[in-house]
Amino acid sequence: MDIGVLVSIMLLFLFLFKTNHNGYYALISSTVLFIIHFTRKDINFLKNILGKQFYISLALEYLIIWVFINLFFVFKENNFIFLGNVFICFVLPFIKLKKYIANPGFINKIPNALLEWKAYIRKNIIIFFSFVLLSGFLGYHPATLIILGLCWLHILLHVYSLQENKEILILQFSRLRLEKKIIYSFLMCLMISIPAVINFAFLNPLQKDYIIYFILYVFLSNYVIVINKYVNYNEKVKVIHVNDADFFKFTLIIGLLIPAIIYIIHNRKSALKKIAKYV
Repeated sequence: MDIGVLVSIMLLFLFLFKTNHNGYYALISSTVLFIIHFTRKDINFLKNILGKQFYISLALEYLIIWVFINLFFVFKENNFIFLGNVFICFVLPFIKLKKYIANPGFINKIPNALLEWKAYIRKNIIIFFSFVLLSGFLGYHPATLIILGLCWLHILLHVYSLQENKEILILQFSRLRLEKKIIYSFLMCLMISIPAVINFAFLNPLQKDYIIYFILYVFLSNYVIVINKYVNYNEKVKVIHVNDADFFKFTLIIGLLIPAIIYIIHNRKSALKKIAKYV
């Protein structure tokens, strides 16, 4: 799924589900601007076309997005805290973080069982940091916690679209069981989600059943996506193309829980057989 579609879904939820915790909305909307800026791939093209007007054009574009996100709530809630983050629109075009965090050391500390995660984070370091920052604020409402679960599904589909070569697969599964790999991946997601879960438990003490559902959703997402990868493993293909149909299919399967369990039971043996062909 395209990151723009995901951001649009996020904004739609934020419009429809509003709570009394107005400060969280300002933080989330600011992070959305960061994600839009750091995930765009047309920066160099726009610089070459627009020249010195590049920064002005980019600032105006972000200002329009900011108005779309925030202005409705400034007047609806009569809370002008949202006006405080408008300066981000004029600062973002000058921020260049990628060259400073191109290869952070923490990636080397990730277990080798999560080689797909290592590759994904190296390639999408800004997206990863933006998401980690955003996820901490997505615990203020049941709807935003659901968005966080959908974000994890979206990321997992891309993380496990990587197809390692035969030699790495043999090396990996000669020392590791499939279930252990899934557990490591689940713990990675859960560790990053802890601030959102704590936030949700604090702000919504009477709705803790959503936390149970969220944790189960993330666990099943990891289990289903990893199994799906090895069921369809092909040593000649380096990356599997991920499309919106896959995202919506797995959203439905995992969201209903029971179909996800059936999918795991039905496909686990096929994934193990595919791995056993090489190991």
